[in-house]
Amino acid sequence: MNTNEHPDDEKKKLLTITADLFLQNIVKRFKAAIKEHPAGFTFNIINLKLKTSFSSEIYLVGQREHGKSFKVDPEPHELMVWICDNLSAIYSRGGLIGGWWNKEGLFFLDVVAVISGYENAMLAGMVNNEEKIYHPYSNRPLKVRTPQIDIYLS
Repeated sequence: MNTNEHPDDEKKKLLTITADLFLQNIVKRFKAAIKEHPAGFTFNIINLKLKTSFSSEIYLVGQREHGKSFKVDPEPHELMVWICDNLSAIYSRGGLIGGWWNKEGLFFLDVVAVISGYENAMLAGMVNNEEKIYHPYSNRPLKVRTPQIDIYLS
């Protein structure tokens, strides 16, 4: 340690290096998920693994204000910037990121909320102004429709 440096300065440097390595590891694993699962995937940023099992009652709803589309396979630095910009939202929603290619060849990233129950998920999709929600158990997107309000009134 340089005698002119304060121990807090060294701690800040160590934290910066650690955060950078963590982000690089996230991006590396995320790029592998994009390549291995082009139809779509859900990635857990907390444990750095794909989330592959969900109960039949679970639906994933994108958070439009955090979504981003890419015309080509995103570069590592683009993923890093998106993750940093959305880190708070990602962690507050359980650490899940959804990624998928559409028919026009655009790649989409979004912070996803895990919602229990079809009606709740449809309502969340409407509130978030989403066109579709995703049902991972059946591995299919569902067009957002007006939920049956009567169940909320009874």
